[in-house]
Amino acid sequence: MIMRAPAVLLNIIVAASLSGYAGYVIANKEQQKMLASLRQEHQATLLREQEVRAQLEAALSARAALEQQSQQLQAGLNERLRRLEELAAKLTLPPLPPEENAPVNSAPMPQSDNLPEEGH
Repeated sequence: MIMRAPAVLLNIIVAASLSGYAGYVIANKEQQKMLASLRQEHQATLLREQEVRAQLEAALSARAALEQQSQQLQAGLNERLRRLEELAAKLTLPPLPPEENAPVNSAPMPQSDNLPEEGH
Protein backbone atom coordinates (compact mmCIF):
# COMPACT_ATOMS: atom_id res chain seq x y z
CA MET A 1 0.00 0.00 0.00
CA ILE A 2 2.91 2.27 0.62
CA MET A 3 4.07 1.61 -2.90
CA ARG A 4 0.68 2.39 -4.24
CA ALA A 5 0.49 5.84 -2.60
CA PRO A 6 3.27 7.37 -4.74
CA ALA A 7 1.74 5.83 -7.87
CA VAL A 8 -1.70 7.21 -7.00
CA LEU A 9 -0.17 10.61 -6.21
CA LEU A 10 1.71 10.51 -9.50
CA ASN A 11 -1.49 9.58 -11.35
CA ILE A 12 -3.32 12.50 -9.68
CA ILE A 13 -0.52 14.90 -10.60
CA VAL A 14 -0.45 13.67 -14.22
CA ALA A 15 -4.26 13.85 -14.46
CA ALA A 16 -4.28 17.38 -13.03
CA SER A 17 -1.49 18.43 -15.40
CA LEU A 18 -3.31 16.95 -18.40
CA SER A 19 -6.58 18.59 -17.31
CA GLY A 20 -4.80 21.92 -16.89
CA TYR A 21 -3.18 21.61 -20.31
CA ALA A 22 -6.50 20.61 -21.92
CA GLY A 23 -8.20 23.57 -20.22
CA TYR A 24 -5.44 25.88 -21.45
CA VAL A 25 -5.78 24.59 -25.03
CA ILE A 26 -9.56 25.00 -24.97
CA ALA A 27 -9.30 28.49 -23.48
CA ASN A 28 -6.64 29.43 -26.04
CA LYS A 29 -8.88 28.25 -28.92
CA GLU A 30 -11.82 30.26 -27.53
CA GLN A 31 -9.57 33.28 -27.16
CA GLN A 32 -8.39 32.90 -30.77
CA LYS A 33 -12.01 32.70 -31.95
CA MET A 34 -12.90 35.80 -29.96
CA LEU A 35 -9.88 37.69 -31.31
CA ALA A 36 -10.78 36.69 -34.87
CA SER A 37 -14.34 37.86 -34.30
CA LEU A 38 -13.13 41.17 -32.86
CA ARG A 39 -10.74 41.68 -35.79
CA GLN A 40 -13.56 41.02 -38.24
CA GLU A 41 -15.83 43.46 -36.41
CA HIS A 42 -13.03 46.03 -36.34
CA GLN A 43 -12.48 45.67 -40.09
CA ALA A 44 -16.21 46.02 -40.75
CA THR A 45 -16.30 49.14 -38.56
CA LEU A 46 -13.34 50.66 -40.41
CA LEU A 47 -15.00 49.93 -43.74
CA ARG A 48 -18.26 51.53 -42.57
CA GLU A 49 -16.33 54.55 -41.29
CA GLN A 50 -14.70 54.96 -44.71
CA GLU A 51 -18.11 54.75 -46.40
CA VAL A 52 -19.58 57.33 -44.04
CA ARG A 53 -16.60 59.65 -44.57
CA ALA A 54 -17.02 59.33 -48.35
CA GLN A 55 -20.72 60.16 -48.01
CA LEU A 56 -19.86 63.15 -45.81
CA GLU A 57 -17.33 64.42 -48.34
CA ALA A 58 -19.86 64.01 -51.15
CA ALA A 59 -22.49 65.86 -49.12
CA LEU A 60 -20.04 68.68 -48.32
CA SER A 61 -19.09 68.95 -51.99
CA ALA A 62 -22.74 69.06 -53.01
CA ARG A 63 -23.41 71.70 -50.36
CA ALA A 64 -20.53 73.84 -51.62
CA ALA A 65 -21.78 73.50 -55.20
CA LEU A 66 -25.31 74.47 -54.13
CA GLU A 67 -23.98 77.44 -52.20
CA GLN A 68 -22.00 78.61 -55.23
CA GLN A 69 -25.05 78.14 -57.46
CA SER A 70 -27.18 80.05 -54.96
CA GLN A 71 -24.71 82.94 -54.98
CA GLN A 72 -24.72 83.00 -58.77
CA LEU A 73 -28.53 83.00 -58.84
CA GLN A 74 -28.62 85.78 -56.24
CA ALA A 75 -26.19 87.85 -58.27
CA GLY A 76 -28.30 87.27 -61.39
CA LEU A 77 -31.46 88.26 -59.58
CA ASN A 78 -29.81 91.37 -58.18
CA GLU A 79 -28.71 92.35 -61.69
CA ARG A 80 -32.22 91.80 -63.08
CA LEU A 81 -33.71 93.84 -60.26
CA ARG A 82 -31.26 96.67 -60.95
CA ARG A 83 -32.17 96.65 -64.65
CA LEU A 84 -35.89 96.58 -63.86
CA GLU A 85 -35.51 99.51 -61.48
CA GLU A 86 -33.62 101.45 -64.16
CA LEU A 87 -36.33 100.66 -66.70
CA ALA A 88 -39.06 101.63 -64.25
CA ALA A 89 -37.30 104.92 -63.58
CA LYS A 90 -37.16 105.63 -67.32
CA LEU A 91 -40.84 104.75 -67.80
CA THR A 92 -42.25 106.82 -64.94
CA LEU A 93 -43.56 110.23 -65.92
CA PRO A 94 -42.04 113.22 -64.22
CA PRO A 95 -44.49 115.01 -61.87
CA LEU A 96 -46.42 117.90 -63.41
CA PRO A 97 -45.52 121.42 -62.35
CA PRO A 98 -47.93 122.95 -59.77
CA GLU A 99 -49.71 125.32 -62.27
CA GLU A 100 -50.52 122.37 -64.52
CA ASN A 101 -52.08 120.45 -61.63
CA ALA A 102 -54.98 122.92 -61.38
CA PRO A 103 -58.23 121.96 -63.18
CA VAL A 104 -58.69 123.36 -66.68
CA ASN A 105 -62.14 124.81 -66.03
CA SER A 106 -62.22 126.57 -62.68
CA ALA A 107 -66.00 127.05 -62.73
CA PRO A 108 -67.82 124.99 -60.12
CA MET A 109 -69.61 121.94 -61.35
CA PRO A 110 -73.41 122.22 -61.17
CA GLN A 111 -74.99 120.06 -58.58
CA SER A 112 -77.83 117.74 -59.46
CA ASP A 113 -80.29 119.80 -57.37
CA ASN A 114 -79.69 122.91 -59.47
CA LEU A 115 -80.11 121.23 -62.83
CA PRO A 116 -83.22 122.17 -64.81
CA GLU A 117 -85.74 119.41 -65.07
CA GLU A 118 -86.40 118.00 -68.46
CA GLY A 119 -89.87 117.75 -69.82
CA HIS A 120 -91.67 119.84 -67.11
